Amino acid sequence: MRDQLVAVVREFTGSIVNPFDLDELLHRLMRHAIDVVSASGAGVMLARDDGDLRFIAASEERIVRAEQHQAELESGACFEAYSTNRVIVVEDLAAETRWPRYAEHVVALGLRAVIGVPMHACGQRIGVMNIYRDEPTRWSAEQIEMAEIVTAMGAGYVLNANQLRAEHTLGERLQAAVDSRDVIGQAKGILMAREGIGADAAFELLRERSQRHERTLRAIAESIIAEHQSST
Repeated sequence: MRDQLVAVVREFTGSIVNPFDLDELLHRLMRHAIDVVSASGAGVMLARDDGDLRFIAASEERIVRAEQHQAELESGACFEAYSTNRVIVVEDLAAETRWPRYAEHVVALGLRAVIGVPMHACGQRIGVMNIYRDEPTRWSAEQIEMAEIVTAMGAGYVLNANQLRAEHTLGERLQAAVDSRDVIGQAKGILMAREGIGADAAFELLRERSQRHERTLRAIAESIIAEHQSST
């Protein structure tokens, strides 16, 4: 099993093509967790900024249904693992009494055992991965350890992907703002030269035209630049 873990680590870390793609990372992580403990399926919930868990991904449709139901109830192995910050091990969900509604629903889906593993990265608790089996299972200490290692390995990548996507989105917004500023500045220069007015008056003309035509300042500026280019 440890040889399999080494192979999983090598494959996971060596095959990440797009670090922005959180969905791909999560599905790779779940697939490897399933493989390393010979499980039936897995699901992931991540914490929002307010600390609440939300369902993010699952390996198959019935796990989607199990995790969505758990999220609606805010009760189950995942929520227990997150709130206690420890691995939750359930050998037979049919005999579980802590979360009866969750357990009943999951058993009806054909799932009988689960491990809920908290996800940590950079000192942050960022979510939980649930790993399911179809049959009642006496999880071994080695299986639990392997599940923890794979989850820990993936958690850092998940956090990094979230941060990269946030930075990427912020960068796009900043670039859009810079581009708009440049276009508006160019249109102001055209108006200043054409009308013999100052910068403030030119901006006021842009603003008035924007309001009158119910268009953005950038759109009005682009039309002025186009008019100027067509006349020269």
